[in-house]
Amino acid sequence: MNSSKCWILFLVILWVPFQIHAQTLSLEEVVERFKQHSLQQELAELDKLRKQGAAQQYKSYMNPEVSIFSEQLNAGTLNYDETTYQISQPIELLGQPFLRNKSANKSSEAAELSYQYDRSVLIQQVKSLYAEYWFLQHKLEVYDQALEVINQVLASAKARQTEGTESGLQVQRFTVEKSRYLRERNEVELKMMQVGKQLASMITSSEETGFEFKVEADLPVEPIMEDSETLQEYALKHRADLRAMELETEALGLKYKVEKRDRMPDLKVNFGYKNQSDGSEGFVIGGGIQLPIFNRNSGSITMAEAEYRSVETSLQLQRRTIRNQVGVGYRRVQNLYAQWQEMQQNPLSAEMLETSRSAYQEGRYSLVELLDATKAYVDGRSLQHRITADYQQALFTLDTITSGKIFSTQNTSKQ
Repeated sequence: MNSSKCWILFLVILWVPFQIHAQTLSLEEVVERFKQHSLQQELAELDKLRKQGAAQQYKSYMNPEVSIFSEQLNAGTLNYDETTYQISQPIELLGQPFLRNKSANKSSEAAELSYQYDRSVLIQQVKSLYAEYWFLQHKLEVYDQALEVINQVLASAKARQTEGTESGLQVQRFTVEKSRYLRERNEVELKMMQVGKQLASMITSSEETGFEFKVEADLPVEPIMEDSETLQEYALKHRADLRAMELETEALGLKYKVEKRDRMPDLKVNFGYKNQSDGSEGFVIGGGIQLPIFNRNSGSITMAEAEYRSVETSLQLQRRTIRNQVGVGYRRVQNLYAQWQEMQQNPLSAEMLETSRSAYQEGRYSLVELLDATKAYVDGRSLQHRITADYQQALFTLDTITSGKIFSTQNTSKQ
């Protein structure tokens, strides 16, 4: 009895991890895992922190300098010593610190918005991989169904050949078809493994190994209700990357002003306390300024102006690009939906494949008709799944480039 309990416990220990790793994941669950575990997301966040750190460094003000001077003279007729404690502070006269602070704040906010858009693009990639894996999983099932029919007919043909009622040519033809379908089926399986590993790398932590999963059986296809012009206007108002470019343009404009004001050198103010051996002591104050004779900061001004105008021009081009992206993306979604609707007029089912096999074995179908029917089923079902996956991927892309107008990129599809 104890031995049987041990065996049951052993089997449960083996079964539980398998069930955990071979779980069926919905699109929402995949996106949630990405948010929790993605290393790609972590890299994007670290890049944001790097940019924000650079902005923080840009607006930092110059530190004061503390100095102590001590003189001791004893080679003359009188011994003399003197000690001075001094603090020096550079002061920018034209308000550059305020401009730098404002510029840095805009750059920091731009980095946050850029991260948000980069994250939405990564989520789009996760969703597209999910749809691709869904397609390959269903295509693999189609090939398995075709192979099952070919195997059944081949076994029947071999039995008939033994009985002398079937020719060896037909057996050979079925054998060739089986090899062809098996090769194509294995190629699909390998591609599915590759896509699955890509997807797993985006939704698992570095500690997780051997992660296995399945996807849900259905990906609903529904039309979008917005028109192209509405989507374009929405994208121009809400795209995080566009807003980031606008803020960065403003930040660079402020940097350009800083460089122009830096033509006037900083005033250096010194304040200290002096104590002499003759009993004299007291506070001292002084100041100094560099004369802009050889360097009037013209090189930095030229670079700052060029950088500012470059980003300003890129911003104008990006607005045009967004309109084009949305227009093309919208048309692609509409075309794929029309194709999907057309495919629904004559749906294919596994029963049709079984009917063809029965018809052949009953003599109502010839060898060529059976093979044509099998090929038509494989091609037709694969195309149906391909169009469904393409529509989902096009929809995910359109949602991203319209800043979540189709459905929220943070909460995944509302379908």
